Order: sequence, then structure tokens, then C-alpha cells
Amino acid sequence: MSLSILIGCKKKEVTEVVDYSPVSLKAGSFSNLEGKTVTLHGRIERLNGVPVEDHGFIIEKIENNKDNEKEILISLGNKVTTGEVSFKYQYNRDFEVGDRFRYTLYVKTKNGFYRSENSIFEADGLQINYLEDMLVPNNNKITVTGDFKFISENVKLYYDGLDQKEYSVPYQLASDRKSLIFTFPKSGRFNHGNRIFFFLRYKDKSGQEISRGIARIQILGTVNPPTKTQLYLSDYLPIEGTGLDPERIWMDPPLYILINGKKIKYKNYIYLLDIENLKGTKFQLGYHNGRDSVVFKDSIELIKPIGSNIHFEKKIIHSPYLMKMTGVDFYSYITVSEKAKYYLGKNSIAHIPYSTRGNTESFAVRNIPNGLYNFSYSNPFYTATTTEQVEVRNLTWVTPPITSRFVGEAFTITGNFIDDHEYLVSGDGIYEHPIAQDGKINFTLPSNIIGQTEIQIGYRVDINYNESFYAPKKQSLYINDFQVSDITPLKGYPGDVITIKGKGLGSIQITVGGAYATSISRSSEEHRFIIPAFAPKGKSALVMTLNGTTIKYKELFEVL
Repeated sequence: MSLSILIGCKKKEVTEVVDYSPVSLKAGSFSNLEGKTVTLHGRIERLNGVPVEDHGFIIEKIENNKDNEKEILISLGNKVTTGEVSFKYQYNRDFEVGDRFRYTLYVKTKNGFYRSENSIFEADGLQINYLEDMLVPNNNKITVTGDFKFISENVKLYYDGLDQKEYSVPYQLASDRKSLIFTFPKSGRFNHGNRIFFFLRYKDKSGQEISRGIARIQILGTVNPPTKTQLYLSDYLPIEGTGLDPERIWMDPPLYILINGKKIKYKNYIYLLDIENLKGTKFQLGYHNGRDSVVFKDSIELIKPIGSNIHFEKKIIHSPYLMKMTGVDFYSYITVSEKAKYYLGKNSIAHIPYSTRGNTESFAVRNIPNGLYNFSYSNPFYTATTTEQVEVRNLTWVTPPITSRFVGEAFTITGNFIDDHEYLVSGDGIYEHPIAQDGKINFTLPSNIIGQTEIQIGYRVDINYNESFYAPKKQSLYINDFQVSDITPLKGYPGDVITIKGKGLGSIQITVGGAYATSISRSSEEHRFIIPAFAPKGKSALVMTLNGTTIKYKELFEVL
């Protein structure tokens, strides 16, 4: 089959592949032969994807020395999947010993009519109470009751393996031949929900093989008691047992894991966090396999964090701030942060996802009032609270009594600054990063700003990338230009040291008679320089310059 698709002006052939290979069918044994009814079994091993129009059984009575009865087609409709097919057939009278029938399984599609090989059933005098049972594999003897007096040594017992092969099983007959006993086979991988079909096989007088079903056993899985009775919230709970297949998504009957009475569909591992509305730290584990409900004696217990093991990386912080906690592996106790809540005192704080580094976890502290707080977190299973406390300070400071300074002078502000913490001082042309000591920050006023200005004080928060916080308060200050009060001595030889005293002298440039002087030490109140070698001899002007401001000293300087 092909489809033609037009794309623009080009024609593109798209070929749809159809599987025309034959359908695979198998006629199975029969069972429950009683009165005028018998159950026929077959198996659809393969379909080829072509829609099925009909399927069912074809049956005919075999007559000796005359023509067989006409074939009867028994339709079971067009709804079909691979797997077992069974049908309870009713004859027009009671079966009599020696009655023989031939039957086959069929499937009809638009491409053909497919039949399995023939099977035969015979009213052989055996009375079998067909057994439908549920049991745990490798653990049970199976007894089928009936009348087995006609069974001879050439009658063998088989079962259909999951690999579509047949396997023989030894059996015993009770002394009164009213029951047939065999042990469920230990070989083979049987999983919960598998249905295993057992049947007797023998040859009739004509040499034709006859298969007669005696039992269909449904496997029930079992779960082992937990090997791990203490676990962290991040751990998974392994589920092991007999007849369990983690790759089987659908099971009939469903196999449930029981945790504190809650039913969870079987998986080979379970995270407690995934179980809705599960609370507490102690859990009883069990299972229900469709027949048995088992609760294990030993309970499972969560390992809770100890509050005294959780520590603040810093004992004093501001708000807002990126607070860090250390001491325990938070992942082991929290795992899914969306299901946990975090607090400083009674104030909710946010966990920063993907911030874990070793045993360090980060939290966003915002809008927390001044005070001392314990850190705590809770999840549906437990709560942990630190024994330590952290002090939260909302940044503030005291306005200095004197806010007028000279260029280049140190400016000191006292506040609730945290020692060894870096702060940000920002204003018009002012960008400083002082480190607090003794509740104070010190920074040098710039030499390029003269007059009234404002600064703000803040710090790096780093909750978000490059995030900073500045207190809303603005600090006014006035920066005065430099002043000179005295120069000594006023004469000297080239190479001699001259001292200038005044205010705001740290960044001035000096010329003597137009020759630039080299400074050897400088501060806001004292500046020392060397008389330049190329300064003209005699008296000339000593000039000091800073940011466009020029001061010519009132007295001339004499170079000797």
C-alpha cells in the first residue's frame, strides 16, 4: 500500500509497510467434559496487524465406518488479542463413552482464513473436577479430584510454559484413584498473575494424541519481610520476594504493597515521599496478592535529624541574606524540598534549589525582624529544630555628628554592622567596599567629588545572581576641597624633604618652579615631597593641584 503526498509542486511517495505474514494459532486441550458440555482451549500466538473480521472454533464429530458430521463453525466475534481463547461448547445430547470430536481454532482477516492444527477430544470415561486455583509458586502440592480409574502408565501430565513450550510433570494417583497429586514445578520463572495450564496427554485407540486439561493455576507473588528497617527519607525501600516482575506494569490480580494500611501498586522499590498523605516516622509494611493479606512484624522507621547537629554557618546575619546551614546531609532528610517547610522562629523562609554543596544548604532570608531565632524545618514525616540560634539584624546606622569632611579623609560610620562582613558604600562617584570592625565601617572620601553628596550603604545578598541590598536610608555629607595651612621649610637644596600640612592633602600634585615634585609620604593632613632636581634655583612659586583646584602658596619657595 502506498500514499501519495503533494508538497509544493513535487510528488513524494510514502510507503506504508503492511505485515502479510501468516497468523499463528494453536488448538489446545479440552477440559470440564461433563454431561453435554465441554470447554475447548486454544491460543492465538501471533497476529499480523491486519484487522480481524472473525475468530472462533470449528468442531466436528468423528464417526467410525461412516461420514463425519458436518463441521460446526462457532464464531466468537472480531474482538481478539493474542493469548488464550476458551469456549464452553454444548452438544445436542449427553456425551457417551467413545464419542470423539475434532476441533480447530480459526481467525479470519480480509487477507485470508487461518486454522490451527486439529485437536481431538474423546469421552474417555475420565471424570475430572477441573481445578481453577490461585497459589504461591514453589510452595504448593496440587490435588485434582475426580475418577482416574481408567488412567494407565502411558498417560503423561504436562504444562504450557511461558516460553510456549510444553514440559512434563510427575504425578501420583491416590490409592482409591479419586485424586491426582503433583507438585508445582520449581523450574521456570513464574510471576504474579501468570496462568499455567496443566493437562493430561495420551493416545486413543486409533493412535491419535488426546490432551485433556485438569487445572489452570494462577500464580500469586509474595513479598519478603523488609531487610532494611531504618532508612533516610531519601532512601528507597526495596521490595523483593517471589514471583515478582518489576517490568510488568499491569497485573491481574493487582499486587499491592501495604504501608500503614495504604495500598500502593507493586514496584520493586518505593519512595515514602511518593505516597500521598503518608505521615509519621514508623511504618508497617505488608502486601496483598489477591488472596492473602500479610503484614510483617518488624516495622520500618525513618532516621530523623538531630537538631543539635545542624549549625548556622554564620551566627549573625542581615535580612535579606543568603543563610547557609551545615552539619548534616540535608538531602538525606529533605529530598523533595517542595514537601518541606522552613522557618526562622515562626517566619517562613525559602529553600534555594540546587544550592547544596556537600553538607551545606542555602535559604533565602527576607523580611525577618531583628531578633534571635532557631532554624526549623518540617515535612509530612517529622520536624527538626536547631538548638543554636542566629541573630538577625536589619541594617541601620547612626548619623555621624560631623558630616563635613575633606577630600581623601577617612569617614567612619557606626551601626549594627557585622564584624568581618563586607559592605557596599555607593554614591555619586563613590564606590567603596569597607570591611566592618567593632560595629563600624571606614572608607576614604574620593578626591574627585567636591560639595554636597549622598551615599547609600548595603551589602551583597547573592540570593539571586549578583543581588545586592541597600538600606533605604541615605546619608548626606559634604566634601570640602583641600586646604594648606603650613609648608616647612620654605627653602632647600634639590633632594631635600619638604612637609606640607593642611586638610585633604592625600592626592595633591606639587610643582616647584614648574618642575614636578616626587612625593615620599602622603596623608590627608600631611604631605612630604622631595625638591625636584630640575627646579630652577632661586625663588619661585610652589603650586598644589587637585581635580582642577590650584593653590599657589602665599610665600615663594627658594631652591638653593
